[in-house]
Amino acid sequence: MKTFIKTLFIAGLAGLFGGCLYEKGGPLPSDTSTNGGTDTNGEGGSTAALDSLPCGSPTTTNAQNQVCFNTAILPIFLANCATSGCHDSKTAAEGYDLTSYDKIVRKGISVGNSKKSKLYQVIIDTSKERMPPPPNAPMSSDKIQLIASWIDQGAKNITCETSGSTNSTQVASYSKHLVPIFDYYCTGCHNSTTQSGNINLTGYANVQTLAKNGKLYGAITHASGYQPMPSSSLKLSDCQIGLVKKWIDSGMLNN
Repeated sequence: MKTFIKTLFIAGLAGLFGGCLYEKGGPLPSDTSTNGGTDTNGEGGSTAALDSLPCGSPTTTNAQNQVCFNTAILPIFLANCATSGCHDSKTAAEGYDLTSYDKIVRKGISVGNSKKSKLYQVIIDTSKERMPPPPNAPMSSDKIQLIASWIDQGAKNITCETSGSTNSTQVASYSKHLVPIFDYYCTGCHNSTTQSGNINLTGYANVQTLAKNGKLYGAITHASGYQPMPSSSLKLSDCQIGLVKKWIDSGMLNN
């Protein structure tokens, strides 16, 4: 386990990429979530930060109160762990590829018991060896709890539908709409510290630049010729993409 931590810590510092998880034991860290409207600089947003959006928060559980993998769990692993130089498919540090359901449950998951699962243990460590490693911010407590519940329920591949929609009169706001979306799905990798792929989605000026050159919209729509984001296996909902497009079409205001 110490080798696992060391390898990832070195990878995180050497490449300045978003890290992986946490480590064994200890209490949950304080919630570093944001209520929206303020860039978290990679601290990671919470589902609560998305509640005020027309699109609402990602569906975290289905009608049977089962944790959704595609809308709740996969985004967490992709933004915090499956980053370049760490647990992406290319690097798969220490044999951990956390880019899809089959690969996530293959190693480090003790089905039905989060406390015995290595992937969960590295998330809740509060020492200097925590994951993601410094200078990356820790995961917010609501994300940690989602992962624990998912594992305890059997780590199932539950697929849920997204909800919410925008209308023709909807005014898209950078601070109220885009920041919460980016904080939840993107800034774990694309912040001022890590800048995975030399992309920083914290701060209005950075986002505006990517919107102007077309990279932002091309990436989130998975358009040909662009790196799909949040990943090839995860796409923002039509509603969320619609909000970004409305903001771009209305002049990319710092509103």
